[in-house]
Amino acid sequence: MSNACQPEPPIVNQPGCTPNVDEPLILTLTAKAVPPIVVKAGDTPPQVLEGRVIALTGDRLGRRWYAWPFWLLGRSWDLVSLSVLLAVVAAAPLIQFASLGYILFAAGRLANGQRWRTALPGLRTAGKLGTFTMLAAISWVPIYVITDLAYSAQLLDPNSLSARGWRFGAFFLAATWVVHVGWAAMRGGRWWHFLWPAPVRFVRTIWRPSHWSRASDQLYDLVTSLQFPKLWWLGARATVGALLWTCVPVSLMIIGVRAQKFDAQPLVGSIGAVAMAWVMLYLPLLQVRMAAKNRFIEIFNVPAIRQSFMRAPWFCALSLFVLCGLAIPLYLLRIEATPSELVWAPSLIFVAFMLPAKLLIGAALGYADKRDNLRHWMLRWSAFAVVFVSVVSYVGALYLAQLIASQGAFVMYFQHALLFPAPLVST
Repeated sequence: MSNACQPEPPIVNQPGCTPNVDEPLILTLTAKAVPPIVVKAGDTPPQVLEGRVIALTGDRLGRRWYAWPFWLLGRSWDLVSLSVLLAVVAAAPLIQFASLGYILFAAGRLANGQRWRTALPGLRTAGKLGTFTMLAAISWVPIYVITDLAYSAQLLDPNSLSARGWRFGAFFLAATWVVHVGWAAMRGGRWWHFLWPAPVRFVRTIWRPSHWSRASDQLYDLVTSLQFPKLWWLGARATVGALLWTCVPVSLMIIGVRAQKFDAQPLVGSIGAVAMAWVMLYLPLLQVRMAAKNRFIEIFNVPAIRQSFMRAPWFCALSLFVLCGLAIPLYLLRIEATPSELVWAPSLIFVAFMLPAKLLIGAALGYADKRDNLRHWMLRWSAFAVVFVSVVSYVGALYLAQLIASQGAFVMYFQHALLFPAPLVST
């Protein structure tokens, strides 16, 4: 008997088997009349259950139209929380290299060919931390009011019975707030955990060693997922590389500005300006390439950047134009020194300006690596004209910054386009 009329067996995914997503994948269900579904390379394949295709919750291939506004709102909150977290880290001494490391790491992922939706690792985690911090701050408002009333009572009638009562109440509520926030964090830190403390569950589980062991494991997993040592080391190497490239040109520029009794002052200053413009042609892309390859020697691999520029001249030119254009206005924040307790505020603006610029550079390098042929010389030279105007404008802004910044000529060492996104000098 011929086998032409016999149906083919349905495709069954075995447990632990992962379909190859390097090539287009076609899942055909023969048990029921279901049209073939094509999953493009890089997408998460759907699950097959009882003859129906159910999209995974991670990618949500079949997302409803009314869910998009909520998804967009959630991702916007995650991005804002991530920016605030990077700004706070950038304002903290010594650990601020991790902020630059994260920005370069994200740009390096794009340079390695990853998609934009995966460019920011830990985005959802940052959003959860931001939500938890906001809820904890809101729940502290009543405690703050009681504490202020207790302080006022102590000033009006020191050591009186009423003042002692207010102080005891404020201390008791503050201790209760600490327990409440800690218990909410152990349960997941969602908004309903703050609204309902689940007292019965608290009494039944708070004394169990297994509960504390599980909470410590979750905290350890959270801390390790942040990859702080890796990001800090990447930011530190990028900073050292930037200083090695810029210290000599900037020093020559400062000599040309401040050495009044030096006969070769104009010549030295001109050499420094030309050298700084040449450095800006390559260094922003070299930092991203170093992050993508995770090798410090790549900070000096100028020929590789030249090849990338010739394969994608206009994309690289656009990325440098955006970087220089967004870095110039940041010098306005140096007109007056920022108080140490408010350094995170200008750092937030630095992050908001430099993060997209670095990501665009990473995308440009990733696009260049996918191309094998060099672009036409007319495209290369026209794109170089844009790059030339960008770097010359940036160097000119350095000369103008010394006239308005509180640090004077030494502000030229504080390269916002190359160093961590925060004011380096504050009072």
